[in-house]
Amino acid sequence: MIPRGSKPANEYSNPNLLLGVFPTLFPYGFGALEDSSRPVQINFREHVRYLLSYGDRRFEEHYSFIFVLFNILQRRTACFHAQLMTSRPYFQQSAQLLETLSSEDVATALLNISKASYSKVSDERINTLMKHIKVVGGHVMGSAYSRSALRTKIHSLCFNLGLPSLFVTINPADIHSPVALYFAGVDLDLDRVLPEVLRTSYECSQIIATHPVATAKFFNCLIKSILKCLVLGGVLGPTKA
Repeated sequence: MIPRGSKPANEYSNPNLLLGVFPTLFPYGFGALEDSSRPVQINFREHVRYLLSYGDRRFEEHYSFIFVLFNILQRRTACFHAQLMTSRPYFQQSAQLLETLSSEDVATALLNISKASYSKVSDERINTLMKHIKVVGGHVMGSAYSRSALRTKIHSLCFNLGLPSLFVTINPADIHSPVALYFAGVDLDLDRVLPEVLRTSYECSQIIATHPVATAKFFNCLIKSILKCLVLGGVLGPTKA
């Protein structure tokens, strides 16, 4: 069950991969992701979401499971959009240009970038490579290019609708919120939260750190409530964006 060998394991259509990587999470060797023998096929992303919502929280509290699965999702997204890009007719010209690149050219460009002396027009081949990386990276969640794509959308809204009339930064302190502790499984009566039933700051920080999914649910619930009460037909009235 546990894979061994000098060759990397295939992560596509390999239901035994995670069973072998995390034997303590799948002690009976069942419940694999992308198992073709399952009568009803489940999407990989939705299956991960289901596992992270398990009642016993063993997947959520595992020290590496969530990071390994997130990395797999990132790579799959990058590969999918790279495949789409390479299937476009215009990519043939870029491919011919990229074929002339050598490892020394890339190393030189990286050295120039690290020295902040890289010019955008210094090498057309490097510019083409960076352009394609940016296009693919813009679809990968958590990447620098995805954040850049979001900033571009914000700038587009400003150009189209004008500057925002109200700019608010919301940064909820999850380690001080009883709601976050409730999502993390702490037995609390949210209608009657008393100081003596709350944990110490260290205990709260420890609980929040070991329950990343609960923290994400708390953040999502809080932001949705704020948008619903203040923006979406709430105090601030109708908005354009």
